[in-house]
Amino acid sequence: MSFLPAISFFALLMVLPVLLSLRRSTVAGVQFFCLACALSALAIASMMAAELARAFLPAMLGYAALISASLFILLGFRCLLALSAPAALFPALALAAGGVGLVVSLNGYGSLGARVLISTGAISALLLVAGLAMLERWPKARPVSHALIVGSITIGCAALVYALGPWHQTAADAPASHAAIAFEFGLAAMRVAFLPLLFLAVILTVQSRVIASLRITIARDGLTGALSRGALIEAGERIFADCLTRRRPLAFLLLDLDYFKQINDHYGHACGDIALTHFAETVSAFLDGRGAFGRIGGEEFGLILPDHTEEQATALAEAICRTVRETPVGRVHQRIRLTVSIGIAAAAPGDTITDVMIRADLALYDSKADGRDRCTIARQRQIDASARALAAAAAQLRQSDIPERESVATRRHRS
Repeated sequence: MSFLPAISFFALLMVLPVLLSLRRSTVAGVQFFCLACALSALAIASMMAAELARAFLPAMLGYAALISASLFILLGFRCLLALSAPAALFPALALAAGGVGLVVSLNGYGSLGARVLISTGAISALLLVAGLAMLERWPKARPVSHALIVGSITIGCAALVYALGPWHQTAADAPASHAAIAFEFGLAAMRVAFLPLLFLAVILTVQSRVIASLRITIARDGLTGALSRGALIEAGERIFADCLTRRRPLAFLLLDLDYFKQINDHYGHACGDIALTHFAETVSAFLDGRGAFGRIGGEEFGLILPDHTEEQATALAEAICRTVRETPVGRVHQRIRLTVSIGIAAAAPGDTITDVMIRADLALYDSKADGRDRCTIARQRQIDASARALAAAAAQLRQSDIPERESVATRRHRS
């Protein structure tokens, strides 16, 4: 009796709790993989019992469990990869894999068919790993990776049905040739490693999906879908350093939705949330991937524009004002007209991203003080402690929305 399947059996018992812990994740197909792992362990235990007792019934139970496990593996990948293939295809593939494995088993140990099947099964394991790597790292190659994964699993399951069969000849009875040694090595690898490595690859893929989902959740504002404040600043520092290295222009736009407090007071906070979401979607659709757009807080948003001069950023800001003005929030009985005020600041030699943002904040205050629904270019000035304090005071006034802006603006122009 070979002890090699026992290694795979205990490895599956260790993998199964990890799969079960991932059932509550948002990644599709995990429950199918849990069933497949449990059935695979049952199949190996039945095959070992059949080999030990030379009994027919445990062997048939093992074959049935293994073919069922192959079906659930295929169904799991169908959900994981969001394949559009018909569901009936996967039971057909599982039955075909089981049938091929059983037919090759009837041809005897070490036959030509067995050698071909074991060789292709070992190659399929490598192709499966390559397909999963392509899936995560090269999204454009997804059709190829999907075909590799489904084909590799089908071939691998067929080889596994043959390899786990309980009535194989031992390696001592096989002819001592290089081909026989290679065949024995491939057979042992299929018995020991194929299933544990398959489910380990599934676990890593699911965990990668969960981590990617968490990163997106952290990087995106939960209400508007724009970048969060932290993600925007992180992207801004990266873009700023890149433009500085390449000596390319950069501009920052600070956008503030006008009269947002009145929208909340008149229509309610739920409508205010709808207005924010509508505004973010309108601006994002207009930008179409240009720059990094994120929510700084409240009704304030930031837009980082690499390779944009002050003139180009101004033209873009004017177009944003026009687009927002012409795209009101739709409601059942009325439409709420939105406008936005924008402060524009271009990066100058020696600036940091914080300096550019402060200048844009001061320019935004000018847009508010001059009547809103407009964009203003920041004056080139040194950002000292008084400028930072003034920018903070301007931000507080915008949040409170009190009618003292004219006096503060007068004091700022005198300073």
